[in-house]
Amino acid sequence: MASSGLPVALLIIYLTLSLPAIFVAFKHGLSHGAIVGWFFLFTFCTLRIVASAIELHDATSSGASLVASIGLSPLLAATCGVLHESRAHILPKSRRPFDTSYLIFFHILVSTAIALVASGASNISDTTLLPDQIKRDQGLVKGGMVLLLLGWISLAIVTIATFQHTSTRGPGKMIGVDGGRKLLFAVTFSIPFLGIRVLESLIYFFSQNPLLNPVSGSLGLRVGLQIIEEIIVTLSLMTAGILTRNIGAVRPVDNY
Repeated sequence: MASSGLPVALLIIYLTLSLPAIFVAFKHGLSHGAIVGWFFLFTFCTLRIVASAIELHDATSSGASLVASIGLSPLLAATCGVLHESRAHILPKSRRPFDTSYLIFFHILVSTAIALVASGASNISDTTLLPDQIKRDQGLVKGGMVLLLLGWISLAIVTIATFQHTSTRGPGKMIGVDGGRKLLFAVTFSIPFLGIRVLESLIYFFSQNPLLNPVSGSLGLRVGLQIIEEIIVTLSLMTAGILTRNIGAVRPVDNY
């Protein structure tokens, strides 16, 4: 059972991080879907605030576990949104013809995953359900987690491909390329930590190991495999967003 000090700490951390998330979203603006990544980053912070508040009130609450379980989806969506924004400032439009389609596909994938996880996880701890119903709900959760894993894999592939494209261009001389690369570096740095977090959740829902429970599991495992990864990714994206806060006023490389 986790100490009550942990949800308090997380509540403070994400309340603090939610404010710069709003600032970054406002500064980056609406052009080329920039708002998407920062909106989902703010959503992730909000879900973590809600989960911590519920856990603080009742550490055994299934609601806290549910909110904690679905919180990974907006973090993946935020990373995808920031990657999309970085590509708009790094690559010419001719080299990213499917960016909008991929962004839409990724969010449909993540939305489907979150619907499956939420639908299954909301009943999975209900002891009054028949074994067949529990098995069906577990199947929904497992299916949702597999979709999240596929989403992370696709995100990693696009990130690596983008990084390779930038390495062949040499030092950027156009305004905005430097900012786009800072966003890309933040995404690249975040990918391994997101992978650890996705795999941890996948293992938990497939094995039902109580030590990996996102609320009542082992404190050491929660901190080492869940909390640290999420904070690192959030701080990485937030720092890059603040450093590139004026990128919204820069014209993307559409005509090169």
